[in-house]
Amino acid sequence: MSGLAIRSSKQIRNYSLKSSLPPTRNHCNINLNIKATTPLFNYDNNNNNNSNLCIRHQSTHAMKFNKNDNDKTIIAIGPDGTKYSIPMKPLGPYQKHRHAPKLPPHLVKRRIKHLRIMPGAAKQIRHSPWRLNLICQFVAGQTVNDALRELPFVNKVKAPLVQSLIQGTANSALTKYGLLKSQLEIVECFATQGTHLKRIKTMGRGRAGKMYRRFTHIRIVLREIDFPLKIMQCTSINQRNQWAKRMELATREVEEYQMEKEEIEALEKEAEEMKIKKQEEN
Repeated sequence: MSGLAIRSSKQIRNYSLKSSLPPTRNHCNINLNIKATTPLFNYDNNNNNNSNLCIRHQSTHAMKFNKNDNDKTIIAIGPDGTKYSIPMKPLGPYQKHRHAPKLPPHLVKRRIKHLRIMPGAAKQIRHSPWRLNLICQFVAGQTVNDALRELPFVNKVKAPLVQSLIQGTANSALTKYGLLKSQLEIVECFATQGTHLKRIKTMGRGRAGKMYRRFTHIRIVLREIDFPLKIMQCTSINQRNQWAKRMELATREVEEYQMEKEEIEALEKEAEEMKIKKQEEN
């Protein structure tokens, strides 16, 4: 039994929903008479930009929307402004199936490759790298807004330092690319050992040992969030609701930021015109 047809620009693959293992007590073959009306992935060859990869999840059962919230469609907006219609139920009729189709890794890499990133670093921090890496592991994988919201409540000495590093890197992304904090996620955050200082450790019976004063380097990488890809990778309806709310918040903040920017530019233009008129009158 073949599952949904996954079509890219050059090839067509049919992912089977049947397990390769022999049937056991806990595993049995399920007969699902489901046909896909549209491809799960469709790549537009007319556009040279690979970031315009259309992600669709539609079938004969998934397209029958009711008035329930679980059956509504999310209109997701990609980094390039492309709109995608994604149903709320993550896998449609395959939601409870054990071997449900997933996103092919090459399509995920193709989209991630075109996202903008902003690295940041802090060097020679007087702290243990092992202890500081605990904070980095807590922060890695979160969005910038979530990390900045939770770090003030972390009971660690260097948590404010990591918070200031994330804030500074996000400000650099705003200056360079015009990306707000709601559009960024923390992809990498780790601590490594820096140049340590050797000191004498006084021991018993007149002996002396070595003692190291540890220093640490921190590296952080912020990346633009591809909301359609995040929504498609969710495995539950609750996760999709959370990412849909984050996408709405990011869209609202971007619109407000653009309006404020246009107002500031208009005021600066008026001020320059007034200055030129005064110079001409004088």
